[in-house]
Amino acid sequence: MAVEVAELWRGGYRESVHSGNVAVVNAQGRLLAAAGDPYALTFPRSALKPIQTLAVLETGAAAAFAFTDAEIALCTASHSAESHHVQGVADMLAKAGLEHAHLRCGAHAPHHLPSAILIYEQRESPQAVHNNCSGKHTGMLAAAKHLQAPLDSYLDIGHPVQQLILDALCEIAEVERKDVAVAVDGCSAPAFGIPLAALALIFARLAHPETAPERHRQALRRVRDAMLAHPGMVAGTDCFCTDLMVAGGGSVVAKAGAEGVYGVGSVDGFFGLAVKVLDGGKRAVEPTVVAALGQLDALSDAAQEALASYAHPIVKNAAGIDVGEIKSTVTLARV
Repeated sequence: MAVEVAELWRGGYRESVHSGNVAVVNAQGRLLAAAGDPYALTFPRSALKPIQTLAVLETGAAAAFAFTDAEIALCTASHSAESHHVQGVADMLAKAGLEHAHLRCGAHAPHHLPSAILIYEQRESPQAVHNNCSGKHTGMLAAAKHLQAPLDSYLDIGHPVQQLILDALCEIAEVERKDVAVAVDGCSAPAFGIPLAALALIFARLAHPETAPERHRQALRRVRDAMLAHPGMVAGTDCFCTDLMVAGGGSVVAKAGAEGVYGVGSVDGFFGLAVKVLDGGKRAVEPTVVAALGQLDALSDAAQEALASYAHPIVKNAAGIDVGEIKSTVTLARV
């Protein structure tokens, strides 16, 4: 039931097509609009980080270790390992009495090219702290430390921290535990699969915490406010999540997930949007999200202008010549 959501044009010819699904729901879970199958099983991947961050707050770990709002935003991040991201993770580890060696997310080069080049020039190797998920992992470890739970097994699905995350996910997304698919994420944390519309509901309630189950409202509000106050911590320089929240001026809270997933909560529009590009292609996600938000009247003219490079990405070849363009073809059907 997926539909075409984006296409690549080269020299005036359509060369490639991306298919996907889109769901838009209100904070009560009612489907407002869709494209394709809004209930398709989807692994939110990193788009679930705002929910995973709730464990840091609701266990009392954030208060115990005096985590700042910038550090809470870093817990939600798929960061690009710029210096402020790396230092932020180091600061959180130190506050919680943890070591870099406790991180089980693995290492990869910074997504921020100048930061990756700097490591190469210094003849160093990327460390776990450079992993885009290191903020999330530090938050999970801090929660485990505060609960006096094991640190070496903090990624096991049966660990108290992961069980708290799963509880929060089910309650906020209104899904039954038995219906949640469980796998392993790229950073070795549990990956949960839910209907795409349930992911949209999560973002609707992130944007409007007062509509979530009462016990999660305070933590959701702090996560939302931290992300909106520190969008540069959530992603980084020239990253869509950061630029979308900056352009939105506090009107949208947003988070990307791997394999073509994206979630947006509209603070002004009272809805959540979830997108899944079936082939996992990142290049199709951003035009689709901007187009969908435009159809939902969720972005001002100024915001759409600021996001023009994401709405219509230009394809360049190795010589830097413009050779094509990616265009969104998504059309939301109102329900």
